[in-house]
Amino acid sequence: MLKKAILFFLFFTQIAFSGLGQYIKWQEDHSVNYLRLNVITRVIERFSHKTGWLKLDTIKSSNVDFREILPTAEGVHEFQINQGSTYYLTIHCTGQVYVLDKSNWTLNRLDKTFFRGANCKNSFFKRGDDLYSFGGYGFWRSTNLLTKYDFIAKEWLSIGAEGDVPGSIFDGLAGYSPKKDRFYLLSTVEMNDTEKKTAFNRDYGIYEYDFFNHKFTRLGEIKLEIVRNFLDSKETKPFVFNGRYFIISDKPNKEFAYDTMFIIDVEDNFKVYQWQNPHRIYLNAQRGDDAESYMHVSGDSLVWANNLVKSSLEEPGYSVASVQTLLNESVYIGTLDEGTWVEKFSFLAGISIGTLTLLLLFILYRRYRLNRLNQSIRMTLGANERLFLDFLILNYEQGFVSGHQIIAFFGKHKSSPESQRQFRAKLIENFTKTLSLIFKNQEILDVQLDERDQRMFTYRLHSEIYKKLKNL
Repeated sequence: MLKKAILFFLFFTQIAFSGLGQYIKWQEDHSVNYLRLNVITRVIERFSHKTGWLKLDTIKSSNVDFREILPTAEGVHEFQINQGSTYYLTIHCTGQVYVLDKSNWTLNRLDKTFFRGANCKNSFFKRGDDLYSFGGYGFWRSTNLLTKYDFIAKEWLSIGAEGDVPGSIFDGLAGYSPKKDRFYLLSTVEMNDTEKKTAFNRDYGIYEYDFFNHKFTRLGEIKLEIVRNFLDSKETKPFVFNGRYFIISDKPNKEFAYDTMFIIDVEDNFKVYQWQNPHRIYLNAQRGDDAESYMHVSGDSLVWANNLVKSSLEEPGYSVASVQTLLNESVYIGTLDEGTWVEKFSFLAGISIGTLTLLLLFILYRRYRLNRLNQSIRMTLGANERLFLDFLILNYEQGFVSGHQIIAFFGKHKSSPESQRQFRAKLIENFTKTLSLIFKNQEILDVQLDERDQRMFTYRLHSEIYKKLKNL
């Protein structure tokens, strides 16, 4: 409950202080600059890290009730329309959609929704000409709702999804990648106060949403310890996303002023890099009313406040760096799904034990089959046939055995030729018939004419039969 209370307090404080200022504030699309609108005086100003706040104009409108605009410094988004001077403007927690024309600074309400309060802290983005809102928190629970704005009905419509749909889209790292046309969700928290949960139910899954087939896929799980610790230990998780890289600050202004940053590449197997701040620049990655002072990104530019290096009180004091520069100065620390050495060892040990177990079972099973075969052969063959089998196996490597060798082996060489012939014929007949019952549809003996005596035959076990019997 402590984390829930902290989160609620931060959320309430943000709204309360924003209300005192009577401003909505947002970052301009494709820019590092910010705009803010006073909903009482309707004055609009622009912030640049070089000039600070400058008044632009007074907003004009014919169908906007400014009392319905919730003052906030978080969750207001601007999206350019057809490369022109008009922009969609969406307001945090309300579902309201406006059109802002910067050529004459007019604001007009576009939506007709009464939807409010169920999707705070959602993931909001523009895909092509469409506006999407994924997940959020409201009415004391997190959601995994996927919604798309309908420009004809002027309402938000829900989207059905298949696959590995996450239980919640909230309190993780989320963003849309235009290049890959995918929505990514790295970790999420499922909350429902009605169920009296005592802690956040965090899912460390790595999810990807495909807009073509409306399907979520769970690509893996966040196992990299340094990132999991960040997700577990921070009540708020400031991050920026430029369509390819998630950039997060490890210890935003709490434990150490010169924080490190982690950069996660969604286009390259979710590789993680750590920027260790070689220039000792003061990082400012928190979120609040002064969003323009904190770390934000547009395209390849990353900007954050750096008040410790100001040469005068009038100097804005901001640091600017490209993402590529940060990557060049970073250290590769692994992929998101890369576990600790204990997990790796356990995994390898599990594979080794499993392989050895399978091998042992195979050997035992093979030995069992051989014993069964040996027992079956020994019980089926008569005494003379068993001796004949041993004789053939023993002499297999020497080649074929003649009828005279067989007679000599059984000590019948002193008997009459007819008696020898009958003994040999009966022995071979019983031997082949009996083994044919065990080795069905297989040749038992390889029989050839004796080169020395064309009236006689030579005998040898068939090669396949020998292979099966030699280890019995």
